[in-house]
Amino acid sequence: MITKPGHNQNRPSHPCWNKDYQAQALRVELADGSLYVFPYRRLAFVRFESGKDQDTLHVVLDTHQIHITGKHLREVAVALQKSTVDWVRELPGRYGSQVDDDHVWITSIAVSERQGTNDSSGTEVCSGMVVNR
Repeated sequence: MITKPGHNQNRPSHPCWNKDYQAQALRVELADGSLYVFPYRRLAFVRFESGKDQDTLHVVLDTHQIHITGKHLREVAVALQKSTVDWVRELPGRYGSQVDDDHVWITSIAVSERQGTNDSSGTEVCSGMVVNR
């Protein structure tokens, strides 16, 4: 096999995410070194939005929301549908020169807790959504 000088064969081919068909949880790594692990059973839904300059993924769990921006995120959305995304991570802008036009590139990830309140009827209101329990 011929490799480029300085190319590490052990380096993942997808530096922003990894697929694993036996994944039971989604690990979300932030640029500051912190991380979250969310079991797939907590996943409520995923919304993918294609944009001219960047794509957006909204991952909604029962306790948190994850907002991911980058390029070619449709592939990650389809893998989330199959619960096969092992981890995702954002990479600092200084790595932008390594962007390959055909590969997923995650530029930012924001994780926030979903705020919920209960009214007297037992209905929980979360971020403008009403969930009957």
